[in-house]
Amino acid sequence: MNKILFPLVALFLGASLVGCTKNFEEYNRDLGGVTRDDLGSLPKGGSQVNKLAQWLIPNQENGYQMTFDMLSPYSGFAGAPSFVSDFAAYSPRIGWNDYPMEDTFTKHLLPDYMSVYGATDGDINHPAMALATITRVAITHYISDIYGPLPYSKVNGANLSVPYDTQEELYKNMLEDLKKASESLMGPAGASAMYADYDGMYGGNLRNWATYARSLILRMSIRISGVAPELAKEYAEWAVANGVIESNALNAKTPTTDNPLAKTNGWNDSRVGADIVEYLLAFNDPRTDAYFTKVRDGKPFGLRSPSNSIKGNAAIISSYSSPNITSSSPIYLLTAAEVAFLKAEGKLLGWNVSDKSAKELYEEGIRLSCEQWGVELPEEYLQNTNKRGGFVDKVLPETSLPDFSSDITVNWDDANGDVEKQKAKIITQKWIALFPYNTVEAWSEWRRTGYPNLLPAVVNSSSGEVQQITQVNGRDTGGMQRLKFVSSEKTQNATNVAAAIQDIGGKDSYGAPLWWAKRN
Repeated sequence: MNKILFPLVALFLGASLVGCTKNFEEYNRDLGGVTRDDLGSLPKGGSQVNKLAQWLIPNQENGYQMTFDMLSPYSGFAGAPSFVSDFAAYSPRIGWNDYPMEDTFTKHLLPDYMSVYGATDGDINHPAMALATITRVAITHYISDIYGPLPYSKVNGANLSVPYDTQEELYKNMLEDLKKASESLMGPAGASAMYADYDGMYGGNLRNWATYARSLILRMSIRISGVAPELAKEYAEWAVANGVIESNALNAKTPTTDNPLAKTNGWNDSRVGADIVEYLLAFNDPRTDAYFTKVRDGKPFGLRSPSNSIKGNAAIISSYSSPNITSSSPIYLLTAAEVAFLKAEGKLLGWNVSDKSAKELYEEGIRLSCEQWGVELPEEYLQNTNKRGGFVDKVLPETSLPDFSSDITVNWDDANGDVEKQKAKIITQKWIALFPYNTVEAWSEWRRTGYPNLLPAVVNSSSGEVQQITQVNGRDTGGMQRLKFVSSEKTQNATNVAAAIQDIGGKDSYGAPLWWAKRN
């Protein structure tokens, strides 16, 4: 039997779903849910597992487009040939603003997570529930990083009209949930092989899922390190002590036969962004050919979203690169390279996450990323001191910004011990390693740190909500910070949404920084 994707994707329901068994029974009956016996049988149990797997990074092309690809201009990973008056101009239409939560988050994932929870009575020692918990958190953290506070711990059954968890509460709950799921899979539950033929990520090895969970803990700990340093340190050190992804053999990735990014590129709705291409060209990066198609004089070229749509102009669109992927390219979720960069930043913070130095971990991350892409790393790359300069596009001259510059380089030593400059290098190389799928993670880290330096929007249609990106002491400020709370929640759960708005500063704005992005 072919392995079909990977198991359990879940949703945002909190662990405290006490007293709602009858609600789950309703959901199971109405939505084709399963029983505990079903989860331990094949093919029905395996089919349910596979059903839950589609939305971690959405494998369905519309879900991927609306939850990840449309947000890619904010990370610098993509430019928009079409729909440039929406996301790229900081003014997404309401239905598109709402899509990640209403479709990816609620419509597709909620019923299936509730089915698993109900079938297992929330027993974390059932392998299905442990996997559901891991994937629930993996999704919740990126949806929260798009919007901010979310309903989580106070959700009771099918009722979502409850108070939102603040992001501080949410991250605390998610970290603890991941820890419990990891501990479960390191116990008897992790010995189960019942889903082996349905697990395209780890072939049914649930111990590896525990390693993935701990790697998520490390990622999330770094995210909150500036606002909850003691909590972040505690969980990060626990995760590393118990084992995180340290080799490309353990990379969290899902196989595809109809890669959603390849498909959306075929629609001409996005092209590779100017920022990612310009950095790799400036650095003479060995991953350049592996990342991008060649379009101009045998070289790649990235798009800075213009002021007007060029979707219908095939001649212009063909002059911009696409990601160098195929319909069968896997989707990378979390890699050894990212983990190395996370540990490198942890070392800068004084955490006990490695016996290696921050420099050694930084260079290890670069090597692991190159290895992941099948690229040989020349040693001189690590000594490169080139800097990115101005952006000039002769095809769409309105998008040129010839006076743009960035002081970030590859060479570690030219930071001369300046921790902030070292951090900029770590984040920039992690950003490169996250390309092309982890656009929300890349955007989140840019919002948190201000690195790497990105081009501002050509057109800002936010009516003053979003400030143009500018550099202050080498760090970016301004830019799109979040999507607004969904319109249906504002009418159906108005009191609780109003409280959540207060938690982000009192205004439901695209420019309101999230909890973990507030800088000292």
